[in-house]
Amino acid sequence: MLSKKDEGFFLADMLLSLAAFVMAAAILLPMAILVIGQIVDLRKDGEASTILYDEMMYLKIAGKDSGRKLIIQNGTHYEVTISKNGENAPWEVCVQYESARQQSQKCVITE
Repeated sequence: MLSKKDEGFFLADMLLSLAAFVMAAAILLPMAILVIGQIVDLRKDGEASTILYDEMMYLKIAGKDSGRKLIIQNGTHYEVTISKNGENAPWEVCVQYESARQQSQKCVITE
């Protein structure tokens, strides 16, 4: 049989459990937010690399730029700039986009 003293948790036990839960959440929640931000930045960086590769391949095959200056993909605006400094100079393709905290740019020079 159960005695009357074993009726459940005491108030102190519940407060101790709550304090441990709050401390764990206070430590893990900022790290989770940081990781989510990094995942979003990596996704944007990957999409920018894909756009950069597509523009380079179009330039290599067609010999001229595609005419796409602004590409909106998954809610992110990617600005494409293609320039050539001289007649025999190589093409430079750049993609600018906004990451979580700053403006980012990826550039490559074609052969």
